[in-house]
Amino acid sequence: MPLTITLPKLHRAQQDVIQDPARFKVLAAGRRFGKSRMGALQCVMTALKGGKAWWISPSYPMSAIGWREISRLAAQIPGVKTNKSDRMIMFPKGGWVQVRSSDNPDSLRGEGLDFVVLDECAYMQEETWTEAIRPALADRKGKALFISTPKGLNYFYHLYSINDGDYRSWRYTTYDNPYIDRDEIESTKAQLPERVFKQEILAEFLSDGSYFQRVDEAAVIDVPDEPEQHKGHKLFGGLDWAMKEDFTVLTIGCRDCNRVVDWDRFNQIDYTYQRTRVMDKCKRWVLTGLLPERNSIGQPNIELLRDAGLPIVRGVDKELGFNTTATTKPELIQSLASAMEHDGFRVPVDYADELRAYDVMMGASGHPKFSAPTGYHDDRVMGLALCWWAMATMDITRFEITENPFY
Repeated sequence: MPLTITLPKLHRAQQDVIQDPARFKVLAAGRRFGKSRMGALQCVMTALKGGKAWWISPSYPMSAIGWREISRLAAQIPGVKTNKSDRMIMFPKGGWVQVRSSDNPDSLRGEGLDFVVLDECAYMQEETWTEAIRPALADRKGKALFISTPKGLNYFYHLYSINDGDYRSWRYTTYDNPYIDRDEIESTKAQLPERVFKQEILAEFLSDGSYFQRVDEAAVIDVPDEPEQHKGHKLFGGLDWAMKEDFTVLTIGCRDCNRVVDWDRFNQIDYTYQRTRVMDKCKRWVLTGLLPERNSIGQPNIELLRDAGLPIVRGVDKELGFNTTATTKPELIQSLASAMEHDGFRVPVDYADELRAYDVMMGASGHPKFSAPTGYHDDRVMGLALCWWAMATMDITRFEITENPFY
């Protein structure tokens, strides 16, 4: 009796990619286009024929998407064996599919493979393909499918731009999936920053891959100023707390001059000494207001700084400091991005690398998710964003500053 499998319903664009004979297929597509479903189907079809297939994601948590899709398809096939701990499925004819992560490209060496899906490969290291996966396909003349939303002009863009006999590239938007309600896409468009919509929904390759634009024009300050240069000006500080792994960053800006005037960054220091270091810097500049992040350990430290006389800014919730949440963070970061791109806000050269690396993706909730890529810090970005927020909003009545008897 022939085996009957219910396959996922593929739309025309997915079919065009699958049916193309190219050995290495590069697909840049918007969210909800159906990249994962298409890749999972090809992994299962390879294993059904006795082949060896890998699904590779940038990290172990992200690989859960591929594992769910592959497991759901494989569950229809009699005789398959599933090893959940290794995320591996063995098929009756000797083929198998394994879901892996590219956190450590060296761990991907050595296997002879028939087919590989590199999921969200715009977020992988170049070495994952060039030094690990490409050689693993050589002896069996295996094939590869690269699927991702774009992330600037990085290595995924390079792969997308290759034009020879082995490679073929496609770019599709979320609109190209006929099963997605157009009203849902338009609703998403209204919620997302334009840049995020272009990258995540329209699958556009944008100039530098980071959220912040004109970083080279903005990050031009080599050394801090002296307080005498800004006597009588309105000076505001932004403070992002940390203890061990990350860094505490204090950024001070002049509203009159529209620039950062001083900054400090340190870690692995007890909070008692952190507060002393922050107070000394703030006293030196005679701040009009200081906006610290309130999350976690921020609140008790903020209260101690207030009791010591620092002019702490109250946020939109009327509490001391800025409470960073999935709702408030996008507005905070977007305000800084606009300041750098449109308002001529000038910042230290030291901040440039973090600003270039800072990333934004569309989260599962449909809202933008702002963060530093894996392995990077975002403390300078956060300290700078808090500083600008204080500088830009102090004339709005919903913001207040506590008494500052210290000055």
